[in-house]
Amino acid sequence: MEKVRLRLYQLTLVLVFASVALALVNSGMQRQCFYIAVYASIIGLLFESKRISHRPFSIALPILLLGVLNLVWYFIYEYQTEGINQYNAYLGTSKKLILASLLVFYIDRFKCYITKENFQKYFLIATATGFTLATGEGLWQASQGVERVMMAIDRPTVSAYVYSVLSLAFVYSLYLQQSVKLYVLAGITILLSWFIILLSGTRAAMGLYLILAIVLTLYHFRKIHLKSMVIFCCIVAGIFVVSYKPLIAPKIAQTQFEIEDYQKGQDSTSLGARFSMWIIGVQNGLAHPLGQSIESRETWSQNYVKEGHPHLAASLQYIRIHLHNEFIEKYSLQGIPGLLLLLFFFISVISYAIRNNNGLLLATVLLLLLYGMTDVILLSSEAVLFFMTVFALATFFSRKKA
Repeated sequence: MEKVRLRLYQLTLVLVFASVALALVNSGMQRQCFYIAVYASIIGLLFESKRISHRPFSIALPILLLGVLNLVWYFIYEYQTEGINQYNAYLGTSKKLILASLLVFYIDRFKCYITKENFQKYFLIATATGFTLATGEGLWQASQGVERVMMAIDRPTVSAYVYSVLSLAFVYSLYLQQSVKLYVLAGITILLSWFIILLSGTRAAMGLYLILAIVLTLYHFRKIHLKSMVIFCCIVAGIFVVSYKPLIAPKIAQTQFEIEDYQKGQDSTSLGARFSMWIIGVQNGLAHPLGQSIESRETWSQNYVKEGHPHLAASLQYIRIHLHNEFIEKYSLQGIPGLLLLLFFFISVISYAIRNNNGLLLATVLLLLLYGMTDVILLSSEAVLFFMTVFALATFFSRKKA
């Protein structure tokens, strides 16, 4: 029986590693590996039922609560609609989060089945494979003249979000090897990753990736040699200078143009529409503190725009999709309960990461939080699967502070 438990755990880990490695090259296989890993973990939990303990705290709990809230909200409002609609995105997310919570709990609680050294070796192989495949795909797309690199995901923004976390996971795995040569490779990886992110044209990732790479590095080493930092900054500056005119300057000019347009009352731009969506989302939350349906939000927003707020009209184009902000989206549809639960999720995972000195988990959840300021990551199937598998694997790196 002990051998069966061991094999189930090993199978689960292999499938999770495969899901992470395939995230940006084959989303179909990524999804299949994730679900088979979940089924294996459920069987594993059944075999381990007598050894399950709910203490210490596991980040599986806030993940489970997010999924349950989405499911409850779905069943309250979806019955009024027919066919495929926006509610299906929430149903899909709720199922993925609930299943992911079981996967995270199983991997976290029974990591005694694999040694720390072996796990770090396999983690390095998985992240190196995923990063190499994704980078190769990105460079190939760029060579074909695509406007924005997106790899295997059909949305450049989501691709950039996933790629940035995959890159940092690979960098972290290199740090763990405690080799000067691999530290140099980690620096090269960061610079190459930033270049790929620039090619994706995703402003949030362009601005945040280097910052979180520095945060991860400082948090892991606690101190950085001045000479290494100077060399790194010089290389970054070089890439910045070379990339400024073709990649960075257009994004800066676009941002300035969109802000100026919005100040003139024109919100029919990418950034202007976001401003309008955020305003109208907050107003929806204030008017419906306990939540509402998607149809109710749309109707209320249309009336709000007609009754003296025409400068927010662009928000109506996206009101049935989402409001490009994780917190405002929750607040506008699930009211105060949804907002509080989302805050609990981020606060609990961040505090867990800090308390357990877990640099990878901290960097991952911070990126999820910061990207969520301008997008709704927890409604993207590929992003949810990827972030949850990284959360599951990151629990291995938790260690109490001395």
